[in-house]
Amino acid sequence: MRPALIYYLIVWREPTGSEVPHILYHSGEEVLPVFSAREAAGRFLVSRDLGEEWYVREYSSGELVSVLFAYHERLGRLLIDPSPGRRLADHEQLWSPISRDGFIEFLIHG
Repeated sequence: MRPALIYYLIVWREPTGSEVPHILYHSGEEVLPVFSAREAAGRFLVSRDLGEEWYVREYSSGELVSVLFAYHERLGRLLIDPSPGRRLADHEQLWSPISRDGFIEFLIHG
């Protein structure tokens, strides 16, 4: 059995209590930044200056799969550990979005 992987998203809580992930735009497409370390997500959050209502939340692999399915209509790709402080449009070659479906496959089957 492989160890459970933990990931981090930047989210905010709606008045209804549900959490909404921070979504970026890359070449006209919505992408979700996913982080492998809380510190990296925190640096990215600070660099985006989104406001106090945004925070870093830990997700298990299963929880992340649920989020990706919930947003499947909007999200086709993810950014894994994007660097803070860079604008996506200026550094597209440095940030290569990956397929949401391929990442889900990895999360489920390893």
